[in-house]
Amino acid sequence: MIREGLKAVTKDNEDISIIGEINKKTDFRIKLKSMQTDILVIDNDSGDFVDIDELKEIHKLSASTKVLVIADYLKKDDALKIINSGVLGHLTKECEKNEILAALESVARGEKFICSKILDVILGKKREEAGNESGLSERENEIIKLIAEKYSNQEIAEVLFISIHTVYTHRKNIMKKLQLKSPIELILYAIDKGIVPPYQN
Repeated sequence: MIREGLKAVTKDNEDISIIGEINKKTDFRIKLKSMQTDILVIDNDSGDFVDIDELKEIHKLSASTKVLVIADYLKKDDALKIINSGVLGHLTKECEKNEILAALESVARGEKFICSKILDVILGKKREEAGNESGLSERENEIIKLIAEKYSNQEIAEVLFISIHTVYTHRKNIMKKLQLKSPIELILYAIDKGIVPPYQN
């Protein structure tokens, strides 16, 4: 059903061509090497899904292949595992045609695309309340932006002319105020709130 849906969504887009399909997990490695595809779209809810370890191995099988995962689960830990495995795109089956096409285009450029539904799963339903009532200072917002832009703690200290101990303190306070538990959640919060552009390399 997912494969047929993608065909329908992309049929009028001249920039997108479906060059092959993988029906069985046993065909995965052989076909991935032979097809030389730009984007591999994986249905995470299929009964014969490629597991996390194999997701991490995809770049070894086909260095140029980028991965877009479509899933309907609503578990935060599962979503984080998928994102941390190195996939660039993450959608749910509820996404509209325009969002699917935008995801394919972004992933093809090597940019991340995480749909709003996945952000809701990871950040939780309280994220809007946390954002409105967090009491983040201007300095804390600056630090969030730099973290999301992949600056190290030492680099943040140098850019803002503060000690690295102060950076650690700010990070701790930010996580507490926003009720977040991991760096990836903080980065996704920054994307969701428009602190950094939505798609980061």
